[in-house]
Amino acid sequence: MKSINNFFSKQSIILLFGSGVSLLAGTLIYVLFRTTSLRIFSWSELVGIRGLLNKSREYSISYIKYVPDWILFSLPDGLWIFSYICFTLYIWKGFITVNNIVWFIIVPFIAIGSEILQLFQLLPGTFDITDLLFYLIGFILPFIIFKKSIIYKFKNQNYEQTF
Repeated sequence: MKSINNFFSKQSIILLFGSGVSLLAGTLIYVLFRTTSLRIFSWSELVGIRGLLNKSREYSISYIKYVPDWILFSLPDGLWIFSYICFTLYIWKGFITVNNIVWFIIVPFIAIGSEILQLFQLLPGTFDITDLLFYLIGFILPFIIFKKSIIYKFKNQNYEQTF
């Protein structure tokens, strides 16, 4: 049986690192290559780093013509979903149960659902199959990468008896 201590010793560090790096990578793509009308730029002004972002963009924006559209527009969303799942696995120490599964699926469900609603024009925006693909990859990949460390418990259990 897998122990919590074993999970915490090495997998938690990897999960936090994977979550942080993928979150940062997705954010950097937005900051370096996307339009300055995005909300992240107004947030950067609030925390006083707008000048730094503008300097970084001056250098990077000349390379935008070499960056494929899927990296600019779809990869960040997949990276953010990947980051969320890794962080959620970290929080729950690799345990997935009936009681906590909603925390694993809520953000990917909203992302995937919003893309599907765009397909049927029930939500503003443009449906993109590549976005949908990256949402799915970002959701599934952490479970594949960390499959040996994840403990699934879906048998009938009384939540109150675990404390």
